[in-house]
Amino acid sequence: MKHDVIMSWTKNETYKLHTQFKPHKEDYLKRWKKDKSGRYYRDDVNPTKGGTRIISLDELEGDIVDSVWDDVPPVNPVASERTNYDTQKPEALLERIIKTSSDENDIILDCFCGSGTTPAVAEKLNRQWIACDLGRFAIHTTRKRLLQIENLKPFVVQNLGKYERQAWQSAEFANPDDRATQETAYRKFILDLYHAEEIKGYNWLHGTKSKRMVHVGAIDSPISLGDVKSIIQEFWKSAGKSKDISVNGIDVLGWEFAFDINETAKQQAASNNVDMKFKKIPRDAMDKRAVEQGDIHFFELAGLNVKAKAKKQKVELMLKDFVIPPDDVPEEVQKAITHWSQWIDYWAVDWNYREDTFHNEWQSYRTKKEPNIVLETTNQYKTGGKYTIIVKVIDILGNDTTKSLTVEIE
Repeated sequence: MKHDVIMSWTKNETYKLHTQFKPHKEDYLKRWKKDKSGRYYRDDVNPTKGGTRIISLDELEGDIVDSVWDDVPPVNPVASERTNYDTQKPEALLERIIKTSSDENDIILDCFCGSGTTPAVAEKLNRQWIACDLGRFAIHTTRKRLLQIENLKPFVVQNLGKYERQAWQSAEFANPDDRATQETAYRKFILDLYHAEEIKGYNWLHGTKSKRMVHVGAIDSPISLGDVKSIIQEFWKSAGKSKDISVNGIDVLGWEFAFDINETAKQQAASNNVDMKFKKIPRDAMDKRAVEQGDIHFFELAGLNVKAKAKKQKVELMLKDFVIPPDDVPEEVQKAITHWSQWIDYWAVDWNYREDTFHNEWQSYRTKKEPNIVLETTNQYKTGGKYTIIVKVIDILGNDTTKSLTVEIE
């Protein structure tokens, strides 16, 4: 088959179907005259009134688009919209679909957004939109693409992984009569993936590996500073009970981590003479094929150094350093990095975080035309008070690293 089919469904008779037009063909234009300014016109005869009038081609919208769309070419390899995403569709195609089936301010949903063509076009056409995808690279590509739109309205990236993980845990370790047994089976599964040995008799310490304690984070909540304190307290209570346990090492495995925990919690651990490492449980842990192939890697969290300087109602924000643990990066990529900023694909700032969701109020990102990113930014507050600033860095591997800062404004 040399063509694709676009299908539509509707729940009732209130659907929208707007006729679309395309430029007139050359053969049609030959039937018209052209004036000195280059505008097309012709004499229009009215048989009922016996008169004539001059009509301009500008009065006509164009040729009606029928059911065969042969005027939308593939994405040009050098086009500015190209993202190098395998399944990318042309913006012109989505523009026609969206204009045909919706009005301004309507909500457009794309459950498999891929490179982000649908939300990007919907944004440009003043539609509301919701875009979803299971692939981290797809979300990363879409988010960066949206940021390049002029006068972009604020949007939020929501991670629905918690609900997916809850469903996976219930299905994989089903035991509705005993939640504790289900939790134990889940932790044992993660420990096996991490090649750690299970230990019992503790609340916060679940295993050992290479003479280090291992904590397995919960399915539905991020690792918090409170968790870290409890882990450290139990660690010191256990010191000396087992000869196989190092006196200063803990690996904390988690699906998600609270803002700024990599730096703050490590300081907390260091002050208690504990070497603590934070490693992310990969989503591939829920993929049976990846598990069977043994292709599961637990990556250590990156380190972010940000400085903020407040002067009256102005705040200057500067990225000072960004470190990715070398074990997570292919050797050829490491050799190509000559400055720490090259690890960063883009970064964004929420200047007034209210413990709800992160809002992209400022961002700097790499593009084909401008491969460098800005490492400093400023914000002018209108009123005094205490503000929480969240900085989010997206590295070249597509991982998020966040840092929280508090500033006092006069």
